[in-house]
Amino acid sequence: MKNLDYAYCVARLRANEAYMLSGAFMMKLCESESLDGALSLLTEKGWIKEKGSVKDIISLKNKELWTLLNESVPDKDELGMFCVLNDFFNIKTAVKCQFSGADPFDYYLYPSSVDLASLTEKAKLHEFSSLRLRGADTAEKAYRTALLTENGQNAEIIIDRGAIDCLCDYAEKKKSNLGNEVCGFLCDTANIKIALRINALGKGKDFAEEAIGNCFKLDRKTLLELALGERESLYAYLQSTQYAEGASLYAESTALYEKWCDDRIIELIGKAKYTAFGFDPVCAFYYGKQNEIKCVSIILTALQSGLPAERIKERVRINYV
Repeated sequence: MKNLDYAYCVARLRANEAYMLSGAFMMKLCESESLDGALSLLTEKGWIKEKGSVKDIISLKNKELWTLLNESVPDKDELGMFCVLNDFFNIKTAVKCQFSGADPFDYYLYPSSVDLASLTEKAKLHEFSSLRLRGADTAEKAYRTALLTENGQNAEIIIDRGAIDCLCDYAEKKKSNLGNEVCGFLCDTANIKIALRINALGKGKDFAEEAIGNCFKLDRKTLLELALGERESLYAYLQSTQYAEGASLYAESTALYEKWCDDRIIELIGKAKYTAFGFDPVCAFYYGKQNEIKCVSIILTALQSGLPAERIKERVRINYV
């Protein structure tokens, strides 16, 4: 697919950027006196057509985003990178619900590269391999592990590792430079979080080998060894990498680390704002819109919990537009 083949797609997405929410509007939303007041603002803005539960609103916005991309992008296979984290989360959900008896549709995330009804049915039949889904083999392995060990944590580790390795594979093979960077960043920052948790919990080598996935800009062998050693040595290594700021914030709060990760992605995609052709602008639009939806979700959930405006503003991510 040539870059020029994306001309119509990019033009359409650029037109949609004009309707994205600004940082000023996000701050105004934080200052709403109630959830109902915030929903009224979003309705007046045209961001939502009618009020509803936070979960339903966010689900609908994600579906609208996915529909827009599928209508616009000429090569649908390129969209697979956007589904990796959701796909593996949904695999995890399908596996866990087989043991808990819960309804997986209460937990599934959208978008997904596989029909979720099919995933649910195949999970019941323990036939993940028949799904056209990256990670089907991981799902089979996780299910067998959970069945044999009766340990749900082991299954989760296998699936989370599968997601990281899949992201790393995308990072190394994507034709889009921006796609490489974003997938690689997601891969490395997930591994950092896992390594720091392993270190804090004093987990052993076998656990670390299974949990820490392939790396993009980090050295996996070094990260693995240091995760099993002194906390100071692990942080010293991370401080020598491009993820130093994130590691420092993780030491303060995992919430600050997650916000840093989201903000860093917005900084990465900013370079594609003025790119006219190719997949990079699609990548930028997707993550920019996802960031917007996530910010609204954070604000609405915080208002629902009764948090004051200043506390809510601390959680809001930087804006793409």
